[in-house]
Amino acid sequence: MTVDAQDVQLIGTSAVGRVASGLFASAERNSTGDAGDLTIKTNALLMRDGAQVSVATDGTGKGGNLTVDAQDIQLIGISADGWVASGLSASTERNSTGDAGDLTIKTNALLVRDGAEITVQSLGTGTAGIMTLNSPSIRLDNNALLIGNTQSARVNPNREQATININSENLIISRNSNIRTNARGENVIGGNINIDTDFLIGFENSDISANSANFLGGNVRINAQGIFGIQFRDVASDKTNDITATGASSELSGNVEINTPDVDPNSGLVNLPTIPVDTQVAQTCQAGGNLAKSSFTITGRGGLPPNPGEALNTDAVQVDLITLNPNNDHPDRSSVPSKITTPAPEPIIEATGLALNEKGEVVLTANLPTTTPHNPWLKPASCRVS
Repeated sequence: MTVDAQDVQLIGTSAVGRVASGLFASAERNSTGDAGDLTIKTNALLMRDGAQVSVATDGTGKGGNLTVDAQDIQLIGISADGWVASGLSASTERNSTGDAGDLTIKTNALLVRDGAEITVQSLGTGTAGIMTLNSPSIRLDNNALLIGNTQSARVNPNREQATININSENLIISRNSNIRTNARGENVIGGNINIDTDFLIGFENSDISANSANFLGGNVRINAQGIFGIQFRDVASDKTNDITATGASSELSGNVEINTPDVDPNSGLVNLPTIPVDTQVAQTCQAGGNLAKSSFTITGRGGLPPNPGEALNTDAVQVDLITLNPNNDHPDRSSVPSKITTPAPEPIIEATGLALNEKGEVVLTANLPTTTPHNPWLKPASCRVS
């Protein structure tokens, strides 16, 4: 079955709740052939109030594959009587011996909420299928569920069963929503959960679990740039957001592998210089006990950064001046004296004020002008003349 439409809406169940609105491709009980595939291509898929899309087998043949390609997918709510969840599924029935098909979703935005589900499962002796979700944005909210169930002990070395693969930029699970693979029965191995995402966010008792009730638990592998609100624990709690992979005993637990960049969120974004800037604010005394003008001094190499938002550059290099011989580009080395003496430079006197010269120009002067003092914010130093 192939549905190619601008928009697809499936809503509700029959009046007595026995038949869900939906699309179905299945092999019935006692059948020997394989079930057909079901493909939906649409701009927007809306399913609510117990509506379902399903591929299944109840015979000896294989179940079909379910593929949904849509810009936007919303799975919302359950039936009015509370028995049927809105959702997508690929499954085998209890009396079947065939293997279930796979379920694949490609969309720009996937929303599952208010009890809706996406399911791959085997209720018979055949293996369960694989769920693959590709979407930049996946949101599970308010008892939403992604689940892979199996009770089949059959092992295919070339194919996993009841495995959930998620590729998403943002994966958010909230308000008792869960991503689960459950295995039940003797020698039944739990399915795996593989998540590749930029950000994984979980809150309000939402869990990721790959469990087996009677044998070996599945594996959880998460690659993420950031994980918030949810973490690995040996045992799940109803008060926290947990990542678990439990088996029939602690020795039979599965593996949890979480890969995130080695980034310390407490570290700064700018590497500050290893050599600190030596700053001083001081008041000094002149001869005779008079207070000199307050000054702000920065010492050390490198100077100030170009602007306050940049770190100080510690790579500044001090270069001394040299004297060239202007009369000879190629001097005779034998004529160069072994020691050059230079006169001591005249001391530099710091300017302490401004004055007008005879031309009316403002010049710096070392002679302090007579000014009216004011009350500074800095407490003056006390100078004593002995």
